[in-house]
This record gives sequence, C-alpha cells and structure tokens, in this order.
Amino acid sequence: MNGIEHFRAVRASTLAEMNRRCHWFHLDDGDVLIPAGEKVDRVFFLLDGELRFPVYTRTGKIVWLPSAHQGSLVNGAALSGELPLMPYSIEAAGPCTIASIGSRTFLDIIKNDPEALQALVQMLVERQRLIVEHIVELSTLSVRSRVHSELLRLCAENIETGGSAVISPIPTHTDLANRIGTHREAVARELSYLQSVGIVLRRAKELLVPDVSRLTDLLARSDD
Repeated sequence: MNGIEHFRAVRASTLAEMNRRCHWFHLDDGDVLIPAGEKVDRVFFLLDGELRFPVYTRTGKIVWLPSAHQGSLVNGAALSGELPLMPYSIEAAGPCTIASIGSRTFLDIIKNDPEALQALVQMLVERQRLIVEHIVELSTLSVRSRVHSELLRLCAENIETGGSAVISPIPTHTDLANRIGTHREAVARELSYLQSVGIVLRRAKELLVPDVSRLTDLLARSDD
C-alpha cells in the first residue's frame, strides 16, 4: 500500500495496519474480480495493471466504463454500508496485482487518520470525475474524436522524450469499440485513416504514435 500515490501523506502506523490486514493476490488477463450482479463487502486497491468494467446490455452489447489503473480504489460502493447490485463486472485487462480488505475493517483503520480519510475522498472523487468525462465524451464527441481521445489515453503513460508513444499490446478493434461505445467497423476505418496519414504506425503487436501532438491537434480540430 506504500506505493499508492494517494497514501503518501498517510501515517506510517495506518499504512502498516492496512498492509497487515490486506490480502494480496494476482489476476491474469481476463480473470474476473467481481462478476456482474454479485455483492462483495470488500474494497480493492489496484497496485499494478488495469481493471476494466464491462456492462452487458440486454441485447448482448458490451459497453465499458472507464478502466481503473495503478493506485485506484475499486468497489468503493461497499464503503456506503449497503451493498448495491452492480450492473457491471470487474475484470483484469492483463496481469494485475491487487490488495483486498474488508470494507468495515478498512474504515475502522482510517477513521482516526485525517490524511487517510482525505485520500479516500480523493479516490472516490477521481473515479466520479472519470465517469462524468466518459459520459460527456459519449454525448458530445463524434466516433472519430472518441477514437482519437481513447488512443491519447492509451499513449499517456508511455510518452517518450521525443514526443512519441508506443501502445502495447494493441487493443483489438472490438475492445476499442467497447471502450468508446461504437462498433468495430467504425474503429477499423478510423485506424486505417490514421495509418494512411502516418499518425499511427502498426508494427508487430505494437502501435507506434510517432508524434503524439499530431493526434492531440487532430482531436482539437475534429469537432470544431
């Protein structure tokens, strides 16, 4: 837990107790942390990797909520004292390392540490902000712009000194479509266009973005 950025100001004694009471485990790509419709009275901290949140509609369509990344609190709703029925599952998108702790135990540990309580609020607000941004993008951006925006998100943690970035492994067209609420054909068309003008380059199992600023400019102009 010491490596979680939000906990950097938390008392050492609080962190030590959290570490003592947590259960640590690993997930592989595709493993399910919480199935849709299941109530789990625990909270999880993602120490490494990415978790995705697929919503399965009545017609069989999959729509993904924003992913959780390193340092994220997962299943924060369990802290409310009630266990709402979640309409989505939580799954690993690649290898993940996770710390798990009972929701009541966690609240008991942090209740007398103001910095820990502040960290919890920041995590919950951050998650809410991501979901609001996702809703706004779905409501206001064209499919082309949503593709550009998602590619920029995938680039964000891998930007090199010269302004290039590598997305590895490359998400499938279907995965990208699920992330942005569209169909794979639209994603395939836009990626083909981006490759034709040199904004992205496919090589083996990686997608190279030679100049991320070109993609940023394209997004800024595309819905003017």
